[in-house]
This record gives sequence, C-alpha cells and structure tokens, in this order.
Amino acid sequence: MTHKILKSASVLMILLMIFNIFATSVAATDIDSFALGDEIICISHRGDWHSYPENSAEAVRTAVSYGAVSVDVRLTKDGKAVLMADETTDRMVADENGKTVSENVADMTLDELTALYLRAENGGEDKPVTECKVASLESAVQSAGDTVLIINTSCDDFYAVHDYLESLGAEDKVIFRFKGDSMSDIDFTTTSIADNYFGNYQGNIIFLATSAVKKSFPCETKTIELGSKNGNGVLYDDYLMSFIEEKGMRAMASMVGGRSGKRPDSERGWDDLITLGYTVIETDYPEQLGEYLSEIENEKKQLGYFVDLYKSTDLQAYTTDTENAFVSALADANELIVNSGSLSEMQNARHALQSAYDNLTLGEKKAVTLKFDFTAGRLAAVVLVGAAFIVSQILLFKRRDKMKKAQ
Repeated sequence: MTHKILKSASVLMILLMIFNIFATSVAATDIDSFALGDEIICISHRGDWHSYPENSAEAVRTAVSYGAVSVDVRLTKDGKAVLMADETTDRMVADENGKTVSENVADMTLDELTALYLRAENGGEDKPVTECKVASLESAVQSAGDTVLIINTSCDDFYAVHDYLESLGAEDKVIFRFKGDSMSDIDFTTTSIADNYFGNYQGNIIFLATSAVKKSFPCETKTIELGSKNGNGVLYDDYLMSFIEEKGMRAMASMVGGRSGKRPDSERGWDDLITLGYTVIETDYPEQLGEYLSEIENEKKQLGYFVDLYKSTDLQAYTTDTENAFVSALADANELIVNSGSLSEMQNARHALQSAYDNLTLGEKKAVTLKFDFTAGRLAAVVLVGAAFIVSQILLFKRRDKMKKAQ
C-alpha cells in the first residue's frame, strides 16, 4: 500500500515540476569562490562579446551577471594598461571615420588608444564599427564592480600591470593568468608577487601536470588551469582529478581554441568536463552556459525531491538484492546533491533511483532486529512505566482481597 502511495506521490511531483520555472542566472563571483566550494564557475571569455566588442568596458559590464570575466591586458607607450588581445590594433580598432587603425599597442599612449573605436563582436574588417571605445584597465575594473576580473597578461608585462592595479586599489579584485605553455612560466607564476593567480599547465605529460599542481598549491585561489589538444589525454584521467582534489584545489578548463581536448564550447563539452571533475569553465558562450547551469540546479532540486520522497521507504518486505540496489542508488543520488555534478550525472542518478524504487520486489519477510538506545530519558520512562504497573497490580490485589472479605 505504501509503495503505491509513494508512486502516486512521485507522479504528482513530476507533474508539478513540469510547471516549475527556474530563472537563468549565475551569481557574480568573488575571489573566495575560486578557493571554496565546488559549485560550477563560469568565466566569460573577453566579456559578453556577442553583445558588445570583445574586451570593451561594455562587454565586461554585461558579462558580470554570468560569473567571472577574463580580459586581455597590454601596456601602452606611457606604461598604462588597456584591454586588447593582439599586439596590434588591426583586428579591433578603427578611427572616427571608420578606417582601420594599424599600430602596435606598445607604440601608442593611453589617451591615443582610448580615443579610438572598437569593431563589433570579435572584430575583423567585415564587422561594423561601434560607439564603444578602447577600454583602459581602470574602466574595466570599474565595470566589473565586485565581480572577479581574470587578467591575461604576459610575464614581461606582469609587474607593471600589477603595480598599476595596486595604484588603483584593485589588486584584490583580480586574478592573474599567465601563458603557461612551459614549466618556466609556471615557475614564474609561483615566484611572482601576485597574491591571486591561476596555476596553468598546457600539455599531456602526467609528471609535469602533477608538478604544476604542486607548485600552484600555495596560491590563495587554489585553481589550476589544465589544457590539452588530446581529448583522451592524462589531463582528463581520474588520477589527476583525484590528485587535484586531494590538494584542495579546483580544476579549470578553457573551451577557447581547442584547449580542452577540442571539446565543443557547448552543452556536450561542458557536461563532459564537469563529469570529469572540472569546476571552473571559460567559455565564449556565457549566456548558454548559464542556462545549462540553471538546468543542473533544476535537476538537482528534482533529485532532492525524490531522495526525500524515498529515503523513509520501509525495505523489510523486499528481497535483499532489490533492496541493496535501491540503497546504492539512493546513496549515489544523495552524494550528487551534496557535491557538484554535471546535468547528465544528475539525470542518470534520478533515473537510476526511480528505476531501483520501481524494481523493489516483494519477498520473504526478513528477520527484524529491534534496537533500543538506552538514554537517560528513555530509562526514566521505563522505570516510571514499570513502577506504575507494580502499583496498579498492588491496588488490584488489595481490591480483590477486600471483595473476598466482603463476601
């Protein structure tokens, strides 16, 4: 009977969930988020460049609603910092007449650059010129507010950029990220004066990857970026993920430029990486990743509903093998609720739990072992009940004796 009631309740719950709408949003991310917890963090690559030019103040301001924002920083002729991915201005910059400007960023002053206009999206001569101007690093910091900026800069420019941010009082709002193509870059990262930075290893050699993790461990953000063009390489093995988790770190993957084993920058790629243990993802599609993360939260809530629904099931009437399968599925589902997981993991866990419950099979009644915990309160209750019983028996005996004498 209980089994049928629970089945009916689960059907009703599913119907209610169909009409449950979850908003698509990702909380802005602070520095501590990269060191604490295991919720998935979205990093918007060069801001929301689908709406505004890449690395513009407007793109940064729009992208903070998706999570953290990564920007590319270069030094100007007068030692200031601007947002620009390339050494030259050709791809992104035009003058007031819409003509492409072809100059080295390092040969122009801050005032000269910030007077020029940016082409739409990720630039190129086929893209229209917008009203957005080249952004200084200061304007990007202001646009980001309390959301973390990931600063992509070269080792050569790092100290000047760091000092510039320090002069703005913004060094505690950024995380530095270096090229990381070789162990020399990793060594530079771990010996620099930055308080917050990403460890970074790009390659497919396991002992170099583990060495990079070890060297990155002292960093306060405790996040290491791993990248490889080999989709089945050592960076995606359980061993490395377990090692990173053991060190209390997060694993980060960038979907840009095929650095995550050439996985697509889409739900299929994100889902695979999260399943493997990556919890920080840089993407060119932050809005879509935000929607995917909302789906995970939706699925986690549904999974939680089923766990709450089934966890009190009396299993005494069912066969041992079906009971064991149900208990295992319940434990797996509960672990996913407590920890992070991909959408496919959540869905598979819910289906497995539902299937295990539906497959519970009636069998011979099991022997029941009663267990009683002797707490002080319970012991006192037993004594009182016993005393009451004895008193009642004495009174009953006296009453019978009195009745006999009366006869």
